[in-house]
Amino acid sequence: MDPILAVADEDHAPPRLRTRPVVVQHSAGRAGANGPLTAVERVLASRLGDEYDFVRMHQDQGNGGLDVSLLREWVALLRRLRPDLVHVRGLQNEGFLGVLAARLARCPRILVTVHGTVRDLRQSGRPLRRRLLVHGAEPFTLRAATHVATVCEYAAGRDLIRGCRNRFVGVIPNGVPVPETPGPRDRVRTELGLRPDDVVMIAVARLTWEKGYGVLADALRRLPAAAGRRVLLVAGDGLDRPGIAEALDAAAGAVGRDALDVRLLGSRADVPDLLAGADLFVFPTLHENLSNALLEAMAHGLPTVASAVGGNVEVLRDGAGVLVPAGDPQALADGLAPLLASPAARIHLGVQARSRVRERYSLDHMLDTLDGVYRRILAVAR
Repeated sequence: MDPILAVADEDHAPPRLRTRPVVVQHSAGRAGANGPLTAVERVLASRLGDEYDFVRMHQDQGNGGLDVSLLREWVALLRRLRPDLVHVRGLQNEGFLGVLAARLARCPRILVTVHGTVRDLRQSGRPLRRRLLVHGAEPFTLRAATHVATVCEYAAGRDLIRGCRNRFVGVIPNGVPVPETPGPRDRVRTELGLRPDDVVMIAVARLTWEKGYGVLADALRRLPAAAGRRVLLVAGDGLDRPGIAEALDAAAGAVGRDALDVRLLGSRADVPDLLAGADLFVFPTLHENLSNALLEAMAHGLPTVASAVGGNVEVLRDGAGVLVPAGDPQALADGLAPLLASPAARIHLGVQARSRVRERYSLDHMLDTLDGVYRRILAVAR
């Protein structure tokens, strides 16, 4: 069913009979490039399509300022649709634009899910833009929402949510599919030219220094020597790729390329297969809310060593993974070394990781939670 056919065609025409609530799903970015977009795509393809008429409101790229043309397009769309709910994912500039469009179109219910905030970014080539986002656009986005949610407990406890307590509807954690059968490990390792005794680490994240690649490069130099070869696969791309590639290559050169093989694979559509071919997930990010990449690795049974920041802590606590202080290369090396040396330790921690995701971060759990939040919001009169 085309959701647009279920609503009014003109600004002042009475709406036709709706059999299901119309929910606009806002997103931004390229496929696979960010967690909020991944969440939207999973919701749109899910069983919730039987409960709601979903309409996509998407922009391919983040905008550097107020995109008036796109704003007009979105306002016109929302006025035509008269949706029951607009779900805006994220803050920063894209979330601001989505909420502003919904406000100008006088949408009665606007849910903003907080995935991250520009105030966490340590790099800033445009300090004025950062100040405008931190002190202007992001606070407006939260104030203009009728309802606010977060993707993790960490974000729910932050100061920026404090002023939204009367509109806070809870934590809607990211959710990922949990494979029922093992992935194509042998095929993937053969295609990548990996040796049977290679111990393979994998990192899946944008190639920015914010993701801790400098810390990882330093940690690789500090690992104790081993009899076999270690391989690091890096799936992702980003503006800092040249510098990160140089740092990781220098680490491999310092250790010895027969002992450490580093491969930057770029953006990949086959990340689940790559996870199946790996032995260990490493996530040294300097800040985080709730990472889909982390959850997907755990769902594939990979033991994880991650920095103790943001949502990583609640995901990996109670023995579901190894947490190390952010920005500490020696601690990262110390966390990796026992797992690199022991297949039994990797298997044990991988079982724990998969169990944690199945219990708390599965796709079904996310959909059930989201459905519950939608129903509570929609129960409030327009």
